[in-house]
Amino acid sequence: MTDQERLRNQQEQFTTDGLTPEEDRELVKLLSKWKGGKISTPVFTELARIIPQSIVEVVLFRENDGFLETLLIPRPKNDIVWPGMMHTPGTARRASDYRRADKEPLNGAFERIQHGELHGKFADTPIFAGRLDRDGDRGPENVEVYVADMKENFELLEGQEWYRVDKLSENSKFIQGQLGHVFLAVDFLKNGLPD
Repeated sequence: MTDQERLRNQQEQFTTDGLTPEEDRELVKLLSKWKGGKISTPVFTELARIIPQSIVEVVLFRENDGFLETLLIPRPKNDIVWPGMMHTPGTARRASDYRRADKEPLNGAFERIQHGELHGKFADTPIFAGRLDRDGDRGPENVEVYVADMKENFELLEGQEWYRVDKLSENSKFIQGQLGHVFLAVDFLKNGLPD
């Protein structure tokens, strides 16, 4: 039996919920064309709704007038799920992260966050603060949370802002599903490095 025949037999026994057998086969055919590069935002959003995503979040803090603040950055105005909303810097891991020459998948995520979101460099390698699972507006996520500082010459871009952590839950422009990882990072910051 060929691979195609085996696949057809499997699909006849089990079809994706909501699809006809023909649509299921067409979806498999289309997805099999992916060559390992970028995935469009609409396709990623649909996949994220279905398959749990591995997310890297980097929380940046500063003290200001006795209050702890975190850096928030805006989502694009044309974002499918959170248009123009504020969030902490973060990115989904990508297949290309695992195919890097340095064999360090996390470096790909950190590079995208620095170059694509912050437009600045971390002072040092972000420190792992913890992990959590959440089922958010875009779909289920496994989130790795890191804490970092920016280099001294870092300047905010238009739309970026430092925001009081104790007021985040009242901020209607902040993606409230991110409160969990921000508070995880706060706990890490208060309790220090594990022994």
